[in-house]
Amino acid sequence: MAEAELGPLSLGALLASDLERYFHYYGQPGRRVRRRDLWRNFLIPRCAPVGLYRLAHAAQRRRNTGLAKLLTWINFYLHGVEISAACAIGPHFFMPHASGTVIGANRIGAYAVIYHQVTLGAKEIEPAHDQRPTVGDRAFIASGAKIIGHISLGNDVVVGANAVVTRSFGDSVTLTGIPATASPRQLAEPDC
Repeated sequence: MAEAELGPLSLGALLASDLERYFHYYGQPGRRVRRRDLWRNFLIPRCAPVGLYRLAHAAQRRRNTGLAKLLTWINFYLHGVEISAACAIGPHFFMPHASGTVIGANRIGAYAVIYHQVTLGAKEIEPAHDQRPTVGDRAFIASGAKIIGHISLGNDVVVGANAVVTRSFGDSVTLTGIPATASPRQLAEPDC
């Protein structure tokens, strides 16, 4: 999902989409998000890191880098999660367990699920932002996975626990092992 595709979505719409995804996974599919739910979002441990990231990304897009960095540090100190404010993440983002996660990707598509201890980052220290991983829509990245370098993962990709991905892969594959290898995957009906 390109940054331009995120443009029309307001901060509130992105936060609501993330909360809808949370409701879906925790037994309330189809529950309508109300305005007061958005504020409670920051009290739910599974939602607060994503909400703080959304605020930081909104500040970054408005070129308020000082506020973006402050919110990123707050997220790191409160939740043990480091998500680059420059990373564009599509709607319906969900982190069931966020602790120890580092997301320094270029962009991540819609409906992504990322578990704890995952790293998405560059091979070098302080590279250009476009030298980081790009992940497509409906990605599922399991605990401990590492996605490193200027690579692209397609849509509907599953990255298995503790897999180390260092090269690009297309759509609809399951990646496992060190280094990761692909096996085709059958697509199930979407859950949202």
